Amino acid sequence: MRYGPDDKFWVVVDPKAHSTLEDLMFRASLRDLELQFKGGLQIDENPTLFTDEQGAKYEAYGRMTAMRASQAILRAGRENPDTRIDRVEIYGQDGTLVFEADIPREGD
Repeated sequence: MRYGPDDKFWVVVDPKAHSTLEDLMFRASLRDLELQFKGGLQIDENPTLFTDEQGAKYEAYGRMTAMRASQAILRAGRENPDTRIDRVEIYGQDGTLVFEADIPREGD
């Protein structure tokens, strides 16, 4: 597929602590993206381009979920320093397991 300076695509960037989905995902052209970089977008925010909205939404939701899960783990560790968190499981609204990960201890 060919893209010119004004053809639109979807851009997804990494979330910040209080980001909404609209902060992570937006339509842009190459001209728009150039302005985003001039306005402060940085490559370490991992901007990723998508040709379709659905693919961009999946990516944005995934990044948001990962960020929120990491915040919850850190918060739990601070609030309960004697508690060891060794596994994370995320369930969908219907109760289906959608993500699971073991968290190894340092040195494991």
